[in-house]
Amino acid sequence: MKNYIQQLVELFGHNDYSAGTRKKVQQWLADEEHVDEKSEALRMLWRQAGEQEVPDGMQQSIRKMQQNVGIQPATSNRKSYQLLIWRAAAILLLAVSSVSVYLILEKDSPVKDLVECYIPTAEIHELTLPDGTHVMLNSKSTLLYPEQFTGETRSVYLIGEANFKVKPDKKHPFIVKANDYQVTALGTEFNVNAYPESNELIATLLEGSVKVEFNNLISNVILKPNEQLIYNKHTKEHNLRLPEIDDVTAWQRGELIFSNMHLEDIFTNLERKFPYAFVYSLHSMKKNTYSFRFQKQANLEEVMEIVSQVVGDVDYVIKGNKCYVTNKK
Repeated sequence: MKNYIQQLVELFGHNDYSAGTRKKVQQWLADEEHVDEKSEALRMLWRQAGEQEVPDGMQQSIRKMQQNVGIQPATSNRKSYQLLIWRAAAILLLAVSSVSVYLILEKDSPVKDLVECYIPTAEIHELTLPDGTHVMLNSKSTLLYPEQFTGETRSVYLIGEANFKVKPDKKHPFIVKANDYQVTALGTEFNVNAYPESNELIATLLEGSVKVEFNNLISNVILKPNEQLIYNKHTKEHNLRLPEIDDVTAWQRGELIFSNMHLEDIFTNLERKFPYAFVYSLHSMKKNTYSFRFQKQANLEEVMEIVSQVVGDVDYVIKGNKCYVTNKK
């Protein structure tokens, strides 16, 4: 959740959006859920804006804005969070890109409002974008897109996982952005997995052709149908695979398929499928990888019973909205 919030706050901090969009973001920042994570994300964005090298005159503008909103040294208590909310309007105007900051403060530039589509835990949602592109969003995913596509490209921002069936338009490429990773298509079907808590960003081409750019968009690969590109955010390494397409699209059918995955990653996936939080010690988890396949109707009790039998040395207890996993004694 912390990585997700950091990405969302930085996304708005790096771009100039309409007053309506900024108001919605400020309302989201002001609610009581995940207060500490949002507070830290705002502080980091503010520090970045203040430290960024900017054109002549910009540093003075930033300092003036900081003084105007009464910036004090950051503290960790919840009272300071309300002050941070009042700063949010200023923070979201301070794009970390110095050129963007300068343009925002020097002149008004009308932009289209953004639509945010967030999918809660254990849900899947389908939607049609303004250009006719069909999207299926997985659990705990967010898609940001304009009310109307304008300009030379059709760009959206994804946090999580989604399948795209792109409406063909050779003059306006369709681009899915996820941090320093983006997929460009003209008319095709592909799946993008870009959950912030995962070390890997994955693009799988089902039909047509796409260009996948990664490593701060320095590198790129053209995918052929049924190819999958996996990019490690930390090591910056990438590799191509030929996965089982039915496994890649299993989530769209409500199925659970895990292929050669560590228990920690399996539990993370289960938290998206079921409204339960997993509680366990990383040190107690085996480093082995496991493969499982569960049908749509399987509940968490049935899934964990099979997992515990296969792994052999783990127990579990489902209590309230938590699943506690421990070593067998």
